[in-house]
Amino acid sequence: MSTNRHPIEQEELMAYLDGELPTDQATEALSHLELCPECQTLAADFRGVSQELMAWEVESPEVGIPSEINAALGERLQKREAAKVSWPRLKNRVMTSRWVWAGALAIVCVAVLVKLTLTSRNRNEDRSTAYPNMASIEQYLMPDRNAEIALARSAAPQAISGDAKILVLGWRGYETAIEGKNGFVCMVERSWMSPFNSAEFWDPRVRVPLCFNPAAARSIQPLTIKRTEMVLAGLSKARMIDNIKAGFDNKELPAPELGAMCYMMSRAGYLNDAVGHYLPHLMFYFPLTDKSSWGADLRDSPVTLNPQFQGGPEPITEFVIPVGKWSDGTAAPVM
Repeated sequence: MSTNRHPIEQEELMAYLDGELPTDQATEALSHLELCPECQTLAADFRGVSQELMAWEVESPEVGIPSEINAALGERLQKREAAKVSWPRLKNRVMTSRWVWAGALAIVCVAVLVKLTLTSRNRNEDRSTAYPNMASIEQYLMPDRNAEIALARSAAPQAISGDAKILVLGWRGYETAIEGKNGFVCMVERSWMSPFNSAEFWDPRVRVPLCFNPAAARSIQPLTIKRTEMVLAGLSKARMIDNIKAGFDNKELPAPELGAMCYMMSRAGYLNDAVGHYLPHLMFYFPLTDKSSWGADLRDSPVTLNPQFQGGPEPITEFVIPVGKWSDGTAAPVM
């Protein structure tokens, strides 16, 4: 990469992708990436190689060679020792050997199938390595701006989202696509709004349409904007956590306002691999609160404590209440 054409060297680009550049240099790198297709391709290649290396592993076989195969191999060797025989006996031995090897091959196939089944099951049970690093930024963006606007609006009934402000994700963060009239803000969150220890923190398939009411737009939306800016600046999780703590300490990030809530009633969203679209619901935000004050998670209670901020740097408690229909008015599955 020539410094005459690019303000960052390849080594600096790799450091940016690893979250190791200082904030000012990371911002400069992001600004250049936004405008340089060549560097965007190079960054995507770097991330792809990194993910392949992280995912690559040599697994010791869990299924050994079955005794039937060992017996067949032993029989094969014994028959080879008895080579001094007449032609008729040799012919019969060749035919027998073929049947033995056919049986041995069938046993090997069964063993391999068992091995693949066990490996697949283990990988499904532990998805912690499925998304070890951030994917290329392009994978988190929606190329069709109108599609993202429509997805954001689907978070709430049209009577609410129709006059709401709409944000869409761009290379530098969220941008205003449509100015609103009612104080609500609709947007599509990405996977990095999950808990920091989530196995799907970097899942590029996650699309979470939501619509903040005015109180949440003032007090919860800034956290979404903050996390997104830090992610796009290439900060590590550790630095993001530290910055969020500092943001709440110095009041840069506000505490949840009284009455802060949002709509999540889209049938088109994708929350994560485990729940997919989930159910239409409303979310309510509070400063740290004991869940017993809402009766959350008790038997037959419709209120659930959302783990999004539990144990994280944000002093926020979030409750979820399912509703009976999607934003388009159609009936939702029974909880």
